[in-house]
Amino acid sequence: MLKLFYAISRENKLRTLLFFYAIQCDSDARMINLFWVDARSRLAYEHFGDVITFDTTYRTNKYSMPFAPFVGLNHHCQSILFGCALLQDESEQSFIWLFETWLEAMYGKAPISILTDQDLAIGAAVKKVFPDSRHRLCLWHIKKKFPEKLSHLYHKKSAFKCGLKKCIYESYTVEEFEKVWNELIIENGLEQNEWLQGLYEIRNFWILVYNRNTFFAGMNTTQRSDSIYSFFLFFC
Repeated sequence: MLKLFYAISRENKLRTLLFFYAIQCDSDARMINLFWVDARSRLAYEHFGDVITFDTTYRTNKYSMPFAPFVGLNHHCQSILFGCALLQDESEQSFIWLFETWLEAMYGKAPISILTDQDLAIGAAVKKVFPDSRHRLCLWHIKKKFPEKLSHLYHKKSAFKCGLKKCIYESYTVEEFEKVWNELIIENGLEQNEWLQGLYEIRNFWILVYNRNTFFAGMNTTQRSDSIYSFFLFFC
């Protein structure tokens, strides 16, 4: 019994020592950004930190602050939390502070790849703090905009929708994707569509075939972050 108590006490002490948090304050010493990560998450990151997803979609807490979880995947395909933050805003400066702080908590080990939504501030911060990590955009967030931007073409069972789906998911070479994409654009008179032109320019950030040489643990969306958010919301 004494040995068991000692073992439990030692484990609890280790967890306390490995708990990490950081607070950023403004010039009036008021908290603006908060980050925290527990011992289990830091240890798990050493084994499963190759790929992370990061999303700040939600503001349903008391102070309407963006909730930002870092989420990964273990060898059982289960979601793992690698840290959480509450941010004052979604500016590039806030994300840079958060990423640098998170990197400090993880002993300077950057992920191989990172999945985020299509946010310019996040993208700029990722480029500065994780320059060697492969950045990929959440496919779900991009597809969600198609019915809004191309409502006259992108609707249930339309030829354009079916063709676009095959182009995104079933292009097995870059050349095949380029060919099918150009055919869809010309056939539907979308040569002057600025939104599609913008998506095409960043195609290496979201089209599957451009990312097949990088390990993403089978993930192409940030929905793992959504599930973590739902977990916290349940207990709030």
